[in-house]
Amino acid sequence: MAAEAWRARFRERVVEAAGRWERVREGLATALAHVTSPMLAADEEAAAAARTRIQLAMGQLEDASRDLSSAMSLMKAADLLALHGDSVNPSTFLGGIGHLGAQYLAERIAVTKLREAWEDARDAYTNVEWCRSHLDAILLMLDHPHLPSVDGLIEEERAAADGFLQAAIGRAELGNERAVDARQDVSGAN
Repeated sequence: MAAEAWRARFRERVVEAAGRWERVREGLATALAHVTSPMLAADEEAAAAARTRIQLAMGQLEDASRDLSSAMSLMKAADLLALHGDSVNPSTFLGGIGHLGAQYLAERIAVTKLREAWEDARDAYTNVEWCRSHLDAILLMLDHPHLPSVDGLIEEERAAADGFLQAAIGRAELGNERAVDARQDVSGAN
């Protein structure tokens, strides 16, 4: 009975983590549409439109950061459940995932994928935060349209934000794939 209890909790964490990953991918794709558009400070109307797009992107990026953090916590919780679940004494954990019994092969494979997805989440989170910092810089520059070459500086910041967002999307796609694979691994486990 105890074995089934930890396996059920393990599956719940895996399913929820995969759901968070899917939300991250969707949010980052939406943010990308706002970040790739030109941003100019010289014209008041263009600056107002840029501010609106940045605020929309920042909302999506904030949600993505939150979902990445949640996914990381859920994946780590699943990892710890697996290490404690098959232990003779549940208050201690196995020496490694390889020590899980043969009857838990699906969980062992899933944990390996979740650990890789955790690394993807960490890297995606870092890239999202860098993107946000570059967008913050653009917001500051939009308030100073008379600075020399401000539109060129804004474009440099926009390109940097775009680069970090593209990197986050790449890691999110990998992490999502791994988390979904882990979910599929344990969905049929007995």
